[in-house]
Amino acid sequence: MKQFLICDDGKVNEVVPLCKNLGVGIEVQAFYDPRLMEETPVLLEEHKQAIQGITPVSMHGCFGDLCPGSFDALVRGVARQRIEQSYGVAVGLGAVHMVFHHGYVPHTSAPAGWIKRSTEFWREFLDGKDTGIRIHLENIHDQDPELLSDVVRSIDRPNLDINLDVGHAHFCSKMGVIQWIERLGPQIGYVHLHDNHGQNDEHLGLGHGTIPFTEVLSALNEKVPDAIWALEAEGEGIKQSLEWLGNNGYLREKK
Repeated sequence: MKQFLICDDGKVNEVVPLCKNLGVGIEVQAFYDPRLMEETPVLLEEHKQAIQGITPVSMHGCFGDLCPGSFDALVRGVARQRIEQSYGVAVGLGAVHMVFHHGYVPHTSAPAGWIKRSTEFWREFLDGKDTGIRIHLENIHDQDPELLSDVVRSIDRPNLDINLDVGHAHFCSKMGVIQWIERLGPQIGYVHLHDNHGQNDEHLGLGHGTIPFTEVLSALNEKVPDAIWALEAEGEGIKQSLEWLGNNGYLREKK
């Protein structure tokens, strides 16, 4: 683990004290909701004030119904508009990381065509962008790592890699999370950590589902020691996870 962040689940004022006590970063998630783009000036200033002094800052971009690899150019155009809006907010927040869903739903599009269109989409988006902001494409419904790996390899930009969401991999894929880590290797630059029981996207605290986190975190440290870890549990799961991580020697409060 190179750095650790806590995702705020849109509740920035609840998470900021935890980040400051631990000396860790934050992933701002409120702006994933496109409806909030209409309120961006006010919300952006509120968030800038709230997260002042916290580093690093990451932001989760819009993702609802967005399809960067769509066969329809009009659909790709909507995705581009929302992703550009998200990028503008990230710049305003001073974020150095951005997470986007890569948008592929298995069996809805031929992989070869999706890879080609998605590659073109992200290359065009990245042209002229600040290389100091790293973009991380996240697995969602993927049943294996292959297509996302192929997309990122095809885009071939130094400031774009994979956000491995271990919870999504656990309940969407027949492959174990450790197999995902071994398959993707250095393509992983960012990791979302949360637990579930292998059936739904529960966002439980670490150790409260069926993901073998002792082995998973060991594999991450071995295979991708420079990856950023972002805790994405919700509600009480945040404190449960921080306790688990502290008990297992991964985190401790600032003195």
